[in-house]
Amino acid sequence: MSTPDTVARHPVRLVAARTGLTPHVLRAWERRHHVVDPARSEGGQRLYSDLDIVRLRLLHRLTESGHPISRIAALPLAELERMFREEAQVDSPGEIARGSAPEFRDAVLRAVRRLDAGDLHSVLERAVVTLGVPAFLDTVAGPSLQAVGHGWREGSLTIAQEHLATAVFRRVLGWIMATYEVHAAAPRVVVATPPRQLHELGAMLVAAAAAAEGWGVTYLGADLPAADILAAAHQVGARVVALSLVYPADDPELPGELERIRRELPPGVVLIVGGAGVPARERVEGAGARVVDSLGDLRLVLRGLAAATTEAT
Repeated sequence: MSTPDTVARHPVRLVAARTGLTPHVLRAWERRHHVVDPARSEGGQRLYSDLDIVRLRLLHRLTESGHPISRIAALPLAELERMFREEAQVDSPGEIARGSAPEFRDAVLRAVRRLDAGDLHSVLERAVVTLGVPAFLDTVAGPSLQAVGHGWREGSLTIAQEHLATAVFRRVLGWIMATYEVHAAAPRVVVATPPRQLHELGAMLVAAAAAAEGWGVTYLGADLPAADILAAAHQVGARVVALSLVYPADDPELPGELERIRRELPPGVVLIVGGAGVPARERVEGAGARVVDSLGDLRLVLRGLAAATTEAT
């Protein structure tokens, strides 16, 4: 059988909001200049990939600076990016072009310190579109959340600043999960934090990363009883249960909870755990769970499982 389509697809209204182009201009550019070739839903709706959005944003910016769309429409993405970088450097002598992960991380912390939720939301959305979802999660969202948590613990950020950052990141990560259309044949993953694990954003990063890999995500949130995690896995036919463990890191009951979940899951369901609060690795792996150390490791595991599922069918 063919593999499921795992490319993220976005509707016209979202693309218009992210690129600054009106739906009318989008249609005209596609019809006259073939700037992108969107997919179509079963109902005929145009659906755009993350790369389509990146390309359209660059074309919009370059046309605003005076380049006729007819002359740049057919250029490859790398050339459009080169042109944009060169023009950004001309506009801001001595500064590198905006849009790199370190710049986005710096902008995130500035917005958090100012308690500027609107600017923080805007920075995160620009980072998603500019970098793509996987790179955004790995190089902006994850490191920024770690920096905010560190700042709160050492006293350089206030509780109010940490709470504002958490609220905005939660909205943006929720938006990412909601924008992915799930193929009917996609394998399913249940994502949660187990009992007494109250920090939710690690689980949301996992859920967004899984959605970007083409998995159907059932996201349950934080502090779920083991019985509810197990019931959800059975109900949706999960191939994977992924648990984020962040805080507290020394919960004496956690190893037993993980052992129970693994024991009561069907044999073919994979239990994945990760985060700063993972207890003794030997005990977790001895109980039959797989420990991942990063979102990159998670992707590799999910890709392997998806490939094995496809081959089996």
